[in-house]
Amino acid sequence: MISPDKIIVGIDFKKLTNAVISYSIWLSNVFSCKNLSFFHILEYNLTPPSYLIPYINKEKEKIKDKLDLLADKVKKYSLNVEIKVLFGRLIESINKIAKESNTFMVLGFISHVTRPSTSERILRGVKIPVLIVKSEDFVDITPEKINISKILCPIDFSDNSLRALEVAKEISNKIGAKLLIIHIIPENKVKAIIEDPVGLNKYLEYLKEEAKHEIEKIARGYEYEVIIGIPSEEILQKAKEADLIVIGSKGRSYTEAVIVGSVAEAVIESSKNPVMLIP
Repeated sequence: MISPDKIIVGIDFKKLTNAVISYSIWLSNVFSCKNLSFFHILEYNLTPPSYLIPYINKEKEKIKDKLDLLADKVKKYSLNVEIKVLFGRLIESINKIAKESNTFMVLGFISHVTRPSTSERILRGVKIPVLIVKSEDFVDITPEKINISKILCPIDFSDNSLRALEVAKEISNKIGAKLLIIHIIPENKVKAIIEDPVGLNKYLEYLKEEAKHEIEKIARGYEYEVIIGIPSEEILQKAKEADLIVIGSKGRSYTEAVIVGSVAEAVIESSKNPVMLIP
C-alpha cells in the first residue's frame, strides 16, 4: 500500500505549472495525503562570489512570494502546503528535498531536442516514485477535471515492475478505473538466441503461456494481454487508450531488460498522458 507522508511538487512557473499542481492535488486525494511541498531550484553549479549573494537572496524571496501565491490557491482543497526555494546543483538539491523515504514527487515534463531538459535530468537522479505530467490543457488549477478511467501497467516480473503493478492495482481500486496489465515478449532479443523459425515460434509460445500463468497468479481478475513485439512500441500503442501509465523505472527480461531506463524514457518521452514511474 502506498501511503506517502508528503507529495513534493516541482514548480518552474512555466506552462505545465497548473497541470502539475492539479495532478498533485488529485494524487493527494488518491493516497489520502494532506501534505504538499512546492519547491523551486535556482540552479548554480559553482559557488557564487560573495558579492552575488544579496542578489541571489533577493531572487529567492521573489520566488518564495510566487510560490506563496500558488499555495494560497490550493488552500480551498484543505491541504497543508510548505514552500521551499533551493539554490545549488540540481540533483543534490533534489536529493535534499527527496531524502525522506516516504515521499512522492509530481513533475512536469518537457523534452528538448538538443539537450536534456531539467525534468529529464531530475528523473535520472531521483529514487522515489514520480508522477510525470505532460498535459498543457490546464488554464487554472483544476484537479476536478482530471478523469482517470483506464490505467495501463506494463510488467516484466522484475521487482520494480511488480511494485508498479501493486500501485496500479491500488489506484484502480480506489478510483474505480479499469486496469490493463501488459507483458511484452521481446521478439528481437529471442531471435538473437534462437534462429530456427520453428524453434523460435515454439519458444515464443512457451514464453507467452508462462507469462499468462504468472499474471494469473499475481493479478487474478484483472484484464491482461501478453504481446510479442518491441516493448517500447507496444507499450506506446496501448498507451493511446489509457489515461495513466504506471511503469517500473527498470526491469529485466530473459537475457536483457524489457523495461529498462531507456524503455521507460521512451514511454515518458512519447506518451501524451501522465506516467507514474515506480523505482
